[in-house]
Amino acid sequence: MKITKIEALVFSKKVPKEHQLNWDGKAWGLRQLVVHKPFVKISTDEGIIGMGEPNISPNHLKVLVEETKPYLLGRDPCEIDNLSTPAFGEPISQNIMYVAYLAARGKPGFLAGINEALWDIAGKSAKAPVWKLLGGHYTDKVEAYASCGELGNTVEDISKEAARMAELGFKGYKLRVTIKDYLEKVKAARDALGDDVDLMIEWNFRLPNAKTAISAIKKVERYELAWVEEPIPLGDIDGYAEIRAAVETPISGGELLTSRYLFKERIDRGAYDIVQPDCCRMGISEAWKVAFLASLKGLPCVPHNWSGNGLNTAAQLNLLAAIPNHWYLESNESYYGTCPTFKKLLFDGSPVPKKGYFYVPKRPGLGVELNKEVATECAYIDGPSTAPI
Repeated sequence: MKITKIEALVFSKKVPKEHQLNWDGKAWGLRQLVVHKPFVKISTDEGIIGMGEPNISPNHLKVLVEETKPYLLGRDPCEIDNLSTPAFGEPISQNIMYVAYLAARGKPGFLAGINEALWDIAGKSAKAPVWKLLGGHYTDKVEAYASCGELGNTVEDISKEAARMAELGFKGYKLRVTIKDYLEKVKAARDALGDDVDLMIEWNFRLPNAKTAISAIKKVERYELAWVEEPIPLGDIDGYAEIRAAVETPISGGELLTSRYLFKERIDRGAYDIVQPDCCRMGISEAWKVAFLASLKGLPCVPHNWSGNGLNTAAQLNLLAAIPNHWYLESNESYYGTCPTFKKLLFDGSPVPKKGYFYVPKRPGLGVELNKEVATECAYIDGPSTAPI
């Protein structure tokens, strides 16, 4: 089997006016007018087609697809790792895509999309779901948590939203906080959720150092947080280790990391209690290796799934099914980077939470197929995607 074609597909949907201030629009003074979603499509001489969802801008995707065609066309798509994983520390001759990686100008998210598409092809060729190719499955379902809590929301907004997510059956609820509002918002969320729903907070690197983070986390530990996510800058590995040693609440992170090497350093140095790779940033191959490294330390894997679209969610579920240290999967409940059409309709078989769980796809490959009828309704929309309030 040989690769015969690689294409960039970009879909768009207008955001309804009532949702244009998602995500954090009130905080940043911007309306989200349009949501764009890029995908990679790879065809083979046997008629098998694979698709991947890269974390990259539509304009970058189109350029990189053209630049990598010479390295992909004619290749065996089942040489997955050789064609689509970063080659840090390896001779160039052992990884033909290393040249393409350099061409990507620091855009490993593009390789992640290629990697997902190749796994999709391999699974379809073997007439098996990807999780079976990864060694079999440990679970048929994964707990879902609602990723919400915009910065611009008031304390009352957070209370209402948390209660609504609990009513929908989510097993956990995560909100964004700042140093100015975290005490009130965390309390409001816990009061609304009750004791049976997990609560997580996301700092998005907003705290300046470990000392500040330790003080803040200790003040909310009475609310029994499932984890605190990325409180300080990503590069401060010693700071993460210091925080982890000083508080009882688990510390999670890694959503922006793009290889096992970057995760290994943090795991070895005690930075995280929970690892959060994302298949649309590093691909299934690298994420599986990250999960394995974490399992050696007894750390759970909770993939970052902010794109929240059907294809990448399916990839994440195939990963989680195949690892013993699976736990939660994130469900983006906003209009930032996704929308109901992209999550539920763009792909036949798209996994969506049902009564607090994502169910693992069982069809060959990633388990979803592009819905061509819906895709025609999602043609690319040129022009600005945001505007001032």
